[in-house]
Amino acid sequence: MKHLILGTAGHIDHGKTTLIQKLTGANTDRLNEEQERGISIDLGFASLELSNGVELGIIDVPGHEKFVKNMLAGAGGVDLALLVIAADEGVMPQTKEHLNILELLGVKEGIVAITKVDLVEEEWLELVKEDIRENLEDTFLAEAPLISVSGVTGDGINKLITSLENMTEGIATKEQNDNLYLPIDRSFSVAGFGTVITGTLMAGKLVTEAEAVIYPQEKEVEVKNIQVHNQSAPEAVAGQRTGVNLNGVTVDEINRGDILATPDSLAPTTLVDVKLDLLATAPLSLEYNDRLRIHIGAKEVFGRISILDKEFIEPGESAYVQLRLEEPIVAYHNQPFVIRHYSPMITIGGGRVLAANPKRHKRFDKTVLEKLSIEENGSTLQRIELALKESWQSVKPVDLLPGSGLIKEVIESKCEELVTNEQAIKFNKAQNVAYLHKDVYLTLRKQVSDLLRDYHKQYHLRWGCSKEEIRSQLKVELDKQEYDQFLTDLVNENLIEIEGAEIRLEEHQIKLSSVEVEVKEDIIDKFKAEPFTPPTLKSLKDDLAKEDRLIEEIFNLLVREGILKRVDSEIYFYYETLDEAERRLRGLFEERDEVTIGDYRNCLNSSRKYTLPLLNYFDQQGITKRVEDKRILID
Repeated sequence: MKHLILGTAGHIDHGKTTLIQKLTGANTDRLNEEQERGISIDLGFASLELSNGVELGIIDVPGHEKFVKNMLAGAGGVDLALLVIAADEGVMPQTKEHLNILELLGVKEGIVAITKVDLVEEEWLELVKEDIRENLEDTFLAEAPLISVSGVTGDGINKLITSLENMTEGIATKEQNDNLYLPIDRSFSVAGFGTVITGTLMAGKLVTEAEAVIYPQEKEVEVKNIQVHNQSAPEAVAGQRTGVNLNGVTVDEINRGDILATPDSLAPTTLVDVKLDLLATAPLSLEYNDRLRIHIGAKEVFGRISILDKEFIEPGESAYVQLRLEEPIVAYHNQPFVIRHYSPMITIGGGRVLAANPKRHKRFDKTVLEKLSIEENGSTLQRIELALKESWQSVKPVDLLPGSGLIKEVIESKCEELVTNEQAIKFNKAQNVAYLHKDVYLTLRKQVSDLLRDYHKQYHLRWGCSKEEIRSQLKVELDKQEYDQFLTDLVNENLIEIEGAEIRLEEHQIKLSSVEVEVKEDIIDKFKAEPFTPPTLKSLKDDLAKEDRLIEEIFNLLVREGILKRVDSEIYFYYETLDEAERRLRGLFEERDEVTIGDYRNCLNSSRKYTLPLLNYFDQQGITKRVEDKRILID
């Protein structure tokens, strides 16, 4: 079955509720006050199953100007409108305001029901129709059918139903694979069941035992039971009036206008970037920092506007605007919204959300305006690319979910398309893949190159720099696995070399000055002069008349080149001396099966300070093995 949402609209006492009752048999005025006063105060709901297999979820909205806030709470997500105009009064102020609201919310299809035709003469009715056509001339209802009906006698009801059937044939049903989006209009507790919420499911599908989140408080809940149009059901789909029994939340934790949604699909925010259209009928222009009533989803919040691309907005004009809200809300890309004056409370404009979780912007910033143009007019692929380009860390598809209006699978697909187009880099991390825009990658590549070049300039005698030292200075945040993949890519591009925990530019070569060559030779001479009682770095600094830093740099260079070899924390041997030490040790084993420290010390004419570290070194090399206080040859 195809499920669509029909929303009523119209002035107070024009017969909306009576007409819905005639169509469905349901009285949508559920409150005692509504029934006593004969007017709708809050949202009412009913359903109508058409003969063409379409089920209409009907939202009956109040017409009184005092309750436009309630009307707005139910108008979002409407697929087609039923504009109700009483024949005895014609177009009235709330008729026009409701019509403006429907247009601002992006409703494209609708029917005009002229009610109370039993109260007027035919000649008057024709005049009313002519006036209606004039008022609808520049609206989405310009070509809409005008159906004359009576909620009392039932005249025209069948014609209205036929018109609804014809119109619904051409309206696409909402995508059930979208993220769940259910604005909450009521919450209460039922004995034996617990917390129950109700709302009209605007997008996605809801099934029992599903996990969901209530926003903006980000409360995790579980779906226990579902009712659709007051009947128990295993699932609810977009377009259906839904009651949901929830685990994990109390009634006191839920407010009207909160959203039940897919986990991670939304995020609380007090900043929203929008394209705002000011109605041509708005009484005044809008200026920077004006305070407004902002209606989005089923919620009303107060906020101020920062006009980003002009000084002020005249009636009939559009502008890029950042809404700065006084309390957190949730929103998603391309979501419609409506604005009303703080006082007097009249509808003056609305528009579409461009970015649901932006940073605070400066006005007249060219880069910001270019970005908003992409958010407004760009393809899904361009929007995903923009999000990657703006991120200074790797991006997982789930990171792009909040407020995007996209499901995770679409985001993943677009990221892969960017990789195929060589506009993004993919980090392969099992199921937890992440992406980096190519521009960010190139920025990161240049930064690594610049950091290493500076490092080589400052420490030209060192082979390279610690990988982690470079990583700690990068503007882009990469985890260790991503960083290692990134460095491997730079190796494949012949930019860098990696050796152990160090990296260097491939072009880097160690070149010694004449002074440095002299120091190098002096150090080697010291090790050759006392081969088995070699100097330490400290003693070299004391003995050589050169800067300590220079001596240390040359010393470390000799170690890296293998000219000096470390055998203990502070003991190093000249490499030829180490070879001679091994040769003499093997010579001892030609004379005996076991060698003591004393035997080896005498052989080298050294001391225990150097002999023991040498024997331990040969143990580690697998040449000898310690047995109690002696060594045996195993190689």
